[in-house]
Amino acid sequence: MSNEDSLEQQRVWSALYTRLQDALRPFGTEDYLGRADYWIVSDNWGSPQHMVYIHNLKMLSPAIVSRMQAVVEGYPNWEIVVDVSPERYGQLWPTMGLIVRVREIIDTLQRRYFPAEFQNINYEGTSAKR
Repeated sequence: MSNEDSLEQQRVWSALYTRLQDALRPFGTEDYLGRADYWIVSDNWGSPQHMVYIHNLKMLSPAIVSRMQAVVEGYPNWEIVVDVSPERYGQLWPTMGLIVRVREIIDTLQRRYFPAEFQNINYEGTSAKR
């Protein structure tokens, strides 16, 4: 990656980080220790993606995921990786989550582990890999 490419990646990463914070803040609280609803990783590893850990399943609502998808609108090479880490439900679950891109959502949620009120969550434009 050239220095110019690296600077552009940093610029876009920072802009999308701020947009992602603004998109999620109205719906919950953020904390990296899992004591809140979600955590947006604040480390830029140089790839065209952001990482969000979900600690409260309400953050998987279609409206909130749609807001995440709007964050990467205009950035077709970028994605938001959503990892479901619901420590508050007192169980260890298998790895699962979403990859949110401008034109698709890759869904690897294993809903059978969810409480009943979250088992029927679906997203428009999803390609499921369950």
